[in-house]
Amino acid sequence: MHYTLITEENQTNSNMNNGNENDNGHQSFFDLIEEYDFPQPKRGDIIQGEILRIDDDVVFIDIGSKRDAMVPHQEVQQLDAAFLQTLSTGDTVPVYVTRTPVGSEQLVVSLERGLQEQDWERAAELQKKDETVELGVINYNKGGLVVEFGRIQGFVPNSHIPGIQNVYNHDQRTSAKGKLVGSSLNLKIIELDPARERFVLSAKSAQNEQRQEQLEELAVGDRVKGKVVNMKPYGAFIDIGNGVVGLLHVSRMAWEHIDHPHDLFAVGDEVEVVIDKVQAEKEKVSLNRKVLLPSPWQTFAEQWEVGDLLEGKVTAVVDFGAFVRVADGVEGLLHKNEMTLPSDAEPRLALTEGDVILVRLVQIDAAQERLSLSTRRVTTAEEIRWMQTHQEEQIQEVDAPDVSEAEPQPDAGVEGQEEVE
Repeated sequence: MHYTLITEENQTNSNMNNGNENDNGHQSFFDLIEEYDFPQPKRGDIIQGEILRIDDDVVFIDIGSKRDAMVPHQEVQQLDAAFLQTLSTGDTVPVYVTRTPVGSEQLVVSLERGLQEQDWERAAELQKKDETVELGVINYNKGGLVVEFGRIQGFVPNSHIPGIQNVYNHDQRTSAKGKLVGSSLNLKIIELDPARERFVLSAKSAQNEQRQEQLEELAVGDRVKGKVVNMKPYGAFIDIGNGVVGLLHVSRMAWEHIDHPHDLFAVGDEVEVVIDKVQAEKEKVSLNRKVLLPSPWQTFAEQWEVGDLLEGKVTAVVDFGAFVRVADGVEGLLHKNEMTLPSDAEPRLALTEGDVILVRLVQIDAAQERLSLSTRRVTTAEEIRWMQTHQEEQIQEVDAPDVSEAEPQPDAGVEGQEEVE
């Protein structure tokens, strides 16, 4: 509330006209004010006050005391101009009492400190509830990142920044932190001491919590997108968000055989996969890319029928026969009973890995991904025709001119255009 300063002259005039009591025997307004027990603010108090007036270099605020509080011009000049424009008469704001009046001195408060203390209180509440907060990165130093929380700043140590906690090269770590400036991080408060202005946060703790939440939400069959973060001979590790990293095994990458993940991917590639298995308690996720690709077995079953002749390449020879690839991602078994061999002969004596042979399709089960093949059911005439065709194709390939070695011929169109010009 705001009161007009009552001078000694006004008081004397008032007493002359009204005395200590008015005609009805009641005390004067001045006496009532003097006797009223106003709360006495103390240095360090945080008080909610109402803005009474905003001048160019001073702000007057009613904090419920005998006299109005004042934000001095030194502080007003340092406040952000954009922030000052958001203030208006009647607004309620927190202020910090910096000087209590003695005699006729002014009651001085700090709006900046009041807002800072309010932010410290908000931070304490977040820590008490163990809540995650998203803050912007405004700077970095040797030890970590600097983030902004209202009008106070927090610090995220290197060891609590995912992605760089195990990076020991100084230049690489500095570069990584520089790239984070301007971005936002989900953080948990791990240390708070307003008296020492110590405000420490952790992105790692927040990520651990979010990772566990996401693991519990994942379900087998979910389609997700992720980024390749690492590769091993047995598979690729895919980050599917919030630090959840799943394994895409080489056997689940494609229908065809993959020797190494780098045959298909590079670190940083974005990949769409399906959740095959989730073990939330062990933080393990198995992924599958193969199921999202067209099945070569289904395509093969639509193109070929039992009894058709196929050309295939021997991929392995075993005691009970040989495996023959007849299409990309499709292999069939050529059992030794279906090979043109004496009954007591071994398949290894007739075939070797890499041989190209003619086979007949005996049985197909696309659902179980099984093919039965036979060379014994290929007639001699069919074998001869296939061999002749095969030889003719090889001769044509040998006789074909090498385009790269051919002398360049003049372009008549270009020459004609030059002549016209």
